[in-house]
Amino acid sequence: MLHFIRERAQGWIAWVIVGLLIIPFALWGINQYFGNGGKLVAATVNGEEISQSDFQTAFYEQRSRMQEMLGSQYDAQLFDPQIKKRVINELVDRELLLQHAEDMGFRVSDETVVATIQSIDAFREDGVFSASLYQQQLQTQGQSPASFERRVKRMMLAGQLPDGLAVSIFITDAELARMIKLEKQQRDFQFFTLSTANYSDEASVDDAAIKAYYEQHVERFMTPEKVRVEYVELSASGLKSDKEPTEEELREFYEANKDQYGTPEERRASHILIQLDEGADEAAVEAARKKAEALVARLRAGESFEKLAKENSDDPGSAETGGDLGFFGRGVMEPDFESAAFSMKKGEISDPILTSFGYHIIKLTDIRGGASKSFDEVRDEIREQFKRDAKERKYFELADKLTNLAYESPDSLSEVADTLGLELKQSPYFTRRGGPGIFANPKVLALAFSDEVLKQGYNSEPIELGENHVVVLRLLDHQEAARRPLEEVKEQVKQLLVQEKAREAVKAAGEKAVQQLRGGESSDTVLQNLSAKWQAAKAVLRDAKSPDAAIVRQAFRLNRPSSADSPEYGGVVLASGDYAVIRLDKVVDGDPTKLDAAEKTKLRRQLAGEQGANAQMHLIAALRAKAKINIQADDL
Repeated sequence: MLHFIRERAQGWIAWVIVGLLIIPFALWGINQYFGNGGKLVAATVNGEEISQSDFQTAFYEQRSRMQEMLGSQYDAQLFDPQIKKRVINELVDRELLLQHAEDMGFRVSDETVVATIQSIDAFREDGVFSASLYQQQLQTQGQSPASFERRVKRMMLAGQLPDGLAVSIFITDAELARMIKLEKQQRDFQFFTLSTANYSDEASVDDAAIKAYYEQHVERFMTPEKVRVEYVELSASGLKSDKEPTEEELREFYEANKDQYGTPEERRASHILIQLDEGADEAAVEAARKKAEALVARLRAGESFEKLAKENSDDPGSAETGGDLGFFGRGVMEPDFESAAFSMKKGEISDPILTSFGYHIIKLTDIRGGASKSFDEVRDEIREQFKRDAKERKYFELADKLTNLAYESPDSLSEVADTLGLELKQSPYFTRRGGPGIFANPKVLALAFSDEVLKQGYNSEPIELGENHVVVLRLLDHQEAARRPLEEVKEQVKQLLVQEKAREAVKAAGEKAVQQLRGGESSDTVLQNLSAKWQAAKAVLRDAKSPDAAIVRQAFRLNRPSSADSPEYGGVVLASGDYAVIRLDKVVDGDPTKLDAAEKTKLRRQLAGEQGANAQMHLIAALRAKAKINIQADDL
């Protein structure tokens, strides 16, 4: 059972859990900890709410990813609205899938959720689940285990339906053969490239053209909007301990946290599960109990546990390995199962144990861990932990005061800084694209340019920058975006105009060459007039990285040549503005007989995945058509 769950937890489920951990929990973690008002709603789907905090969390995560990709080219005014719409639609789609999965009877057991979480590396130390690490990570995000596990359960439940669609797709041999012919198709072609650099000298521009271009594209020649803020920063790492702990305090801490200073006891067991369906009647329960008791009698008579598990266990994940569940610690299995396993001796076989899954017969096969270090061995470690805990307590106390003071005096940070003994800092000017240090943080940028700070002049709410690290900021100065004078940008405008005209000229020359070649004009004549030369590309696959990807794509868009003497011609504008003319000479379809079984299996899965995604898209469209969806986020 646990072995089976761990096997499954290495795929998309693991990424979901890790994603929940690494998302910054913007405007959620610290706000929940401090109890910052009522719940805000971003959307409702058939009456079910999607919280504003969930929306903001997903938005910040996707925006951070885009900013990492685009760097300084990221334009918040352009991209933020697009990302917000995509995020809210993804959350709505996920909620629709979740509701549909529940309606169809899909379920995820609590035991599966717990086992899945304990299989994730983010909660493991030296390969073993660490309850203290789990609690610590959730605490820093203002989460309780119960609320986090509810979120994980919902994510897993919503994911069951797409998984079911994917595995239900059946790909015929004929479909696979068609795919192989297309995916493994090879094309022989030639191409030459016309460079914009060779046409720049022909692009003359005068002052009138420069002025007209400037007026038509004035948004390109603006100084960006900027702000400067003052802020107070609070972090646990920057705090000092008030005093050294006494010997008595250290010993009390040791006794209260003894489990942390040793290896937690783990047990390895095998089991045979006689499954009971949810809501089974008394007759079914009695039949399962008698079957389990009969198996116990056979085991105690000397029959092989492994053999009987393979033949009788209803747990497909462990039956194949003779019922082996591997090592597990406390808090993994259901209480009755765990109680029995941790009370048994090595080699002992239990009586039938009833859980929500049915009757289990347990054989304890190994015990490890459970040893604790003495106080003297860990005294220094305890002292450091005690001081860290003291800093955290002081941090949360100050953070609570910081939240209250910033709210009670919304138009001043001076009083906040003086009361808490924090330095009132000032930032340099920065734009919506970010600035140095903490002002590159997407959450800081979002609040610095929010209406609350920018227009109303209030203190921001506390912004989590990391573990036990918050900042509150307030506007000092705001500079609106402004048009730069023409004289200041005249040379820049001229260069843009020259580039634009050169691009137009090279495209016109390339398109003319394509028409001439299609019309039957001599290839030698066309190339001579353009001072160009064909470059050969042989046996090119559609996913080839060379030559230029745009050239490859265009070569695969051209029709198949009708004969060896009748090539197909086409052209494409490249990202640089250059123009490529393409001559397609030969097309060779992929040969299904040349692929081995592993390659065919991979392609079959790929095709099934594509069809499954298509089926999911149609399912979501159908669910949306009959759903009541109300998107309430103000900025969407």
